[in-house]
Amino acid sequence: MCFTDTTNFNVGSGGRDADWKNCFSALNSRMKLKLAARKKESVGVESFIFNPEKPLVWKAGQFLHYVLNHSSTDDRGSDRWFTISSAPCEKHVMITTRFDSKRSSTFKKSLKALKRGDSIEISDLDGDFIVSDARKEYVFIAGGIGITPFRAILKQAAHEGKLLRVTLLYANRKSVAAYKKEFDAMAKQNPNLTIHYLFSPQRIDKETVKAFVPDLKKPLFYVSGPEPMVESIGQMLQEIGIPKKRIKQDWFPGYPAE
Repeated sequence: MCFTDTTNFNVGSGGRDADWKNCFSALNSRMKLKLAARKKESVGVESFIFNPEKPLVWKAGQFLHYVLNHSSTDDRGSDRWFTISSAPCEKHVMITTRFDSKRSSTFKKSLKALKRGDSIEISDLDGDFIVSDARKEYVFIAGGIGITPFRAILKQAAHEGKLLRVTLLYANRKSVAAYKKEFDAMAKQNPNLTIHYLFSPQRIDKETVKAFVPDLKKPLFYVSGPEPMVESIGQMLQEIGIPKKRIKQDWFPGYPAE
């Protein structure tokens, strides 16, 4: 589940092209996706790869509204918002989510039970947690499952041959990180991509940011992850002198802080 903080620096507000308008119009009604494959990303984290019934256009970092009707629905209902963790160049829609055997909702249990060929419905493409200017310098800060939009953004940039200047700070509670092999491969191809993996008890705080980002005056800061973490880091960045206009936030309600 993912929402973008549109009160902060609105990267995606300029120049929506014809493809974007056509895509948004097409999603005023629901579209079906069929499950094509699934893969384990790390302990407790799994990706579901869906094929859309017709071509779908989106920007890396955006999210969709998903409906998965199922019986015995809990109070959270049969719909969710998930970031599209795949890049547009991959043509398929990928959901990556964490499963907790003790806390999983009926929606997630139904998602996990899907078999190849089963369908889920989508609508309402949205989100401005995107990179529209490859010339700028970025600091991506991810907590756990909040890594999903960054996977899409970096994958699309690599496909387009854009050597984005990015420092990625990626925090996890356990000593495993989803997409690590993919990120390491992208870093080898892009000398401007620096990745720092942090595992508990390491955490992203003022000292960590200052150590890995010596010049705080230039980059745009993108923060994505569980809501408490995103709020805390957003406040911390302002305390060390980063103005709100250079902070972009994307938070995932329902997940504990990393």
